[in-house]
Amino acid sequence: MNVNPDSMPFDVKALRRSEFPWTEQQGAAYLNSASTGPLPERTHAAIEKFTAMACRPDHHLYEAHREVPDRARRICAELIGAAPDEIAVGFNTTFGINLAASALGLGSGDRVLLMDGEFPANVYPWLNLESRGVVVELVPRDSRGLPNEEAALKRLGRGDIRVFSASSVNFCTGYQLDLETVSSECQRHGTYLVVDGIQALGVVPLNVAATRVDILACGGQKWLLSPQGAGFAYIRRELIERLDPVTVGWLGYEPSQDYANLLDYRLEPLGDARRFELGSLAFCAVDAFNHSLSLLLELGVACIEQHVQAVQQVLIDWVESRQDVQMVSDLGPGRRSGIIAFSVSDPAVLHERLQDAGITVSLREGAIRVSVHVFNSREDIDRLISVAESALD
Repeated sequence: MNVNPDSMPFDVKALRRSEFPWTEQQGAAYLNSASTGPLPERTHAAIEKFTAMACRPDHHLYEAHREVPDRARRICAELIGAAPDEIAVGFNTTFGINLAASALGLGSGDRVLLMDGEFPANVYPWLNLESRGVVVELVPRDSRGLPNEEAALKRLGRGDIRVFSASSVNFCTGYQLDLETVSSECQRHGTYLVVDGIQALGVVPLNVAATRVDILACGGQKWLLSPQGAGFAYIRRELIERLDPVTVGWLGYEPSQDYANLLDYRLEPLGDARRFELGSLAFCAVDAFNHSLSLLLELGVACIEQHVQAVQQVLIDWVESRQDVQMVSDLGPGRRSGIIAFSVSDPAVLHERLQDAGITVSLREGAIRVSVHVFNSREDIDRLISVAESALD
């Protein structure tokens, strides 16, 4: 899919001036949202306001402690096409993956399927179950080093996998999973589908009302442009009362909703996904999270994706023009995300040269990983290409 890099769905220059003014620094380019997303100005201001309130607390602070997570549930639900009562506010992606691993009732002989190349947050919680007799299978990567979706679907077809846990977008290569096909196959065989959404949400549209997912986990510090310490999990409504988590929080129970009468210790969990939240939250981070998501929803994730692909096209054309640079990412229909990865003969040297020039990208598994987001422009890619050509020629 070729996209005109001069045709943008919103005013990128105005957005950079108002929300990301540092992007106008001469020579610098931040192309690393797959590692850490920068905070918009509205989010920075929200943190300062919340911190000032916390420095001189009164009843308004405690009212915020109720309203902030309520708003987060509404906004996260809007982002993924869910209902607010299916959202549990958490701290990071690991919160949601551990919830799935601990609460789905897996035991001896149950099989969990993963794909090689997953980020460790979606591996260790499952490997930790092997001491209980759970069998974890890893589908090897394909000949290109990409997630082998075809092999995973074939393995699911045998009908004995209890849980398939996968990233919607692979953190190294940007490979986007065909969630619709995977979901259909999981439903056909009664397999739970757990999704790590941290490299997708905010730049790749995902709608759990259209594509069934059982549990989705996401941290806010990457493409959702939020501080560390804010994230969420989605739990499909039909599963909420069936899950049995190992770890619980005091605010997940009915008696704890009345702060004036907290000593009624009835083990009566809430009827929605709040029952999975682990006590008091990082309220300042969650408030900032809400402001960042408000920006993404105002722009529209589909429009952000269009913008990202337009900016990426400049890089893709350059890679394809050079014999000494190889594309690692799959550019096929439905496979692209916010990440483009390419390889050169000595990626560590190129990575260092880019860093020295103020071009921030990542070195992952022998490839240069470039992650384009809403605030990036074709000029950022032009700067990267200029430095890369100087280093390679």
